Amino acid sequence: MKVALCLLLFAWVVNVSADDWPQWRGPMRNGVVPGSADLPETLGEENAPVKLWETTEEIPSDHYGGHGSVAVAGGKVYLSLVWHRDQPTETRRIDGDVLSKLDYRGTGSLPPEVVEKMETDRQNLSRRLRGEALEQWAQEWVDANIDEKTKLSLGGWIIGRFKKGQTAIPLQVYETLRTVSNRVFESQAEVEAWVNEQKFEPAIRDQIIAAIPNTMKVADDVVMCLDAASGSEVWRFKAPGFPSGRASSSTPAVADGKVYAALSEKLYCLEADSGQVVWESPLSGKKGPASSPLVLDGKVYLLQNALTAWNAADGSELWKNAEVKGSNSSPVAWKQLIIANSQGQVVATDRETGTTVWSVPGGGDATPAVVRDTLVVTSTLDGKNLIAYDLTETGAKERWAHGFLAQRYSASPIVHEGYVYHLCSDRHLCLDLATGAVKWERQAQSSISSPLLADGKLLVYENRGGFVSLLRAGSDSYEVVGKAKVGALYCASPALVGKTIYLRTAKSVAAYQFQ
Repeated sequence: MKVALCLLLFAWVVNVSADDWPQWRGPMRNGVVPGSADLPETLGEENAPVKLWETTEEIPSDHYGGHGSVAVAGGKVYLSLVWHRDQPTETRRIDGDVLSKLDYRGTGSLPPEVVEKMETDRQNLSRRLRGEALEQWAQEWVDANIDEKTKLSLGGWIIGRFKKGQTAIPLQVYETLRTVSNRVFESQAEVEAWVNEQKFEPAIRDQIIAAIPNTMKVADDVVMCLDAASGSEVWRFKAPGFPSGRASSSTPAVADGKVYAALSEKLYCLEADSGQVVWESPLSGKKGPASSPLVLDGKVYLLQNALTAWNAADGSELWKNAEVKGSNSSPVAWKQLIIANSQGQVVATDRETGTTVWSVPGGGDATPAVVRDTLVVTSTLDGKNLIAYDLTETGAKERWAHGFLAQRYSASPIVHEGYVYHLCSDRHLCLDLATGAVKWERQAQSSISSPLLADGKLLVYENRGGFVSLLRAGSDSYEVVGKAKVGALYCASPALVGKTIYLRTAKSVAAYQFQ
């Protein structure tokens, strides 16, 4: 009865099937499996999930293929990705990838006087300070000069610069390199001539030249369809794309026999059984968004630096709301509204007109969770990293907010039977939905990937995706019922259909079956 009620309440999201995981966060777009998954009561070596199949061709991820998750519908597994590759070239660039190789990090969150002190102290380090003594000194410097929040993002990097001492690239060198980040040098000789003109120290100059590749990234927009039972490829769509990097991490949506995929420069609609193009429409905002399409009542909604709606039948753009910013969070629906995390706020937009109806504090990369008339959102706001709102069609009123310090707040929350679960930010956290009271909280190596809930259990990646853990849901106490090794791509999220979990690894798509 409870499952039937949930399906009735959320039937407007997709054509729900207990045998499908047809979009980001599942059939109800909230991470909850609506049917009876029949997961094991405990999980260990003796009953670890059995690998059914794994694709043999390497499927790139991260900088070469993003972190998009799979969708499963009609006995098929779908994955969309911007497939990058390196191509030899005579031209040269000192772009973001080169700066990353050179260990560049932005210091905008640090006060100028702290940056100056950091560089002065690094340059004046005693050569006698080495090994554990240097490590301890650097940690004490960070503790004395950097606030707790900034420590999470820059503390390790600052310690690393102290350990490099005089060999660390000076910050002003990075700033000089950034002035040509968009310049294309015609040859190796030209880029070396420019580097030589800057009069860098010889050791610094050599590091820079060594980091500049003799290749350039090119990319194709790709949608793959695999047989869910065997992993064999059914069809593949490929079109010329734009090298948009690891940020391209969208998950496709399957609805009414069509696959909707947001790739580098276009939103595609393909026939689900053949991969034939129905239509394609240009993305006018962020190239390669991470936001995943929401298909609802003949429209496709996506965040691409602006919340945008397209006609699902022909791909024509219907409206765009530039007040809803960002490209990582995915929109959800509630009654006649589309709700999305924006920058510093959560915005509700009229589904038909695209006009803003209301906005409240929030903001970040996570997808909001809606249950009946309650909205729960993960946010980057200090002191309000989980917020619950009571919804009306004209506004949202804060019920409670909970704060905690973390480097990332990117995983989407799960709301189920009176509990809120946040399994991210290096913690496993459960709150009472009505009051916001903490039911349990533990340190855990879970980050970025969004969990799912099935059969009264929470399924979450740990140890950078190396393991999948099962936690008992619906309890005031924290209980791990087991874990198993799967080697998943930790930034992507799993899909569950029946007793089979479908996931990406760093180089493949794989399927495991619970016993």
